[in-house]
Amino acid sequence: MRETSVCYRTWKTELWLSVRAEPTDALRRWLRDLLHDEVNRVDHLASRFRPDSQVCAVNRQAGRWTQTSWDFVTVLTASLTAATATHGMVNPLLGRNLVAAGYDTWAGQDSQLSASTTTADWRDIEIRPGGGQAQVRIPPDSALDLGAVTKGWLADRLALMTHRSTGFDTVANMGGDLRVLSPGRAWVVAADPDIDGVEPVSFAVADAGLATSGVGARSWDQGHHIIDPRSGRPADTYWASVSVMAQDAAGANAAATAGLILGAQGPAWLDRMGLDGWFVGPGGQPAQSTGRWPVAGRRVGVPA
Repeated sequence: MRETSVCYRTWKTELWLSVRAEPTDALRRWLRDLLHDEVNRVDHLASRFRPDSQVCAVNRQAGRWTQTSWDFVTVLTASLTAATATHGMVNPLLGRNLVAAGYDTWAGQDSQLSASTTTADWRDIEIRPGGGQAQVRIPPDSALDLGAVTKGWLADRLALMTHRSTGFDTVANMGGDLRVLSPGRAWVVAADPDIDGVEPVSFAVADAGLATSGVGARSWDQGHHIIDPRSGRPADTYWASVSVMAQDAAGANAAATAGLILGAQGPAWLDRMGLDGWFVGPGGQPAQSTGRWPVAGRRVGVPA
């Protein structure tokens, strides 16, 4: 059976939603509308560069309770889950650190945040019911950035929504954070470190998340977008790329980011987590894998 795919180019990347079904105008339109609607919805919840977003409202009120929707709490909770799973290596309170690292300048956008290399404790984020909605309070002099988890979270959400609504085998690829739901027939996807001379590794996947984290695409002179919360500055790591297969895309992204930040300790940490991963250095060397990760050029099946 043929595949039907739609693409939305935004966030300086490409977002794809694909199903295993014969292409029709109605199906393309439904997929396109779903993808655009969900991306715009997440933008309104979590974009640091959209003044009317809920994350900007929380950041402007740092230290005070701020009214939010429960949808925002869902995205924030996914980030807190990632922080817990990675023992704080993926910290949602790095908004001001990203400004200090030069991210806003690189992106050509202004988050209206002051720069800082101080790292706030994510465990001090508070959530409570209030006025029929939710209320969130972050520590004073801190700012949320939910970008480390949001694309993976969105991939999971889109794959689940699409598969449940249509029954079709589905892949959601949000700029390299993939979620596969393909019980009918395993879907072949690839981890690509985007490094010259390094072949992508392909998998036949029925139900899993796959993510690759690297410093290449979002880097600039003296910096990149992956912040080490222990220093508050761009991570000093010799890994150029880390790919992880996990239960879902949000978890895979968080683990790949943590593995990158942890540097030489990354492979052992991923092994302890029981996850399949691929660590690649600049130019392809050194390279190290964990769990069942195959060598480049060999395709393997991953059970659901």
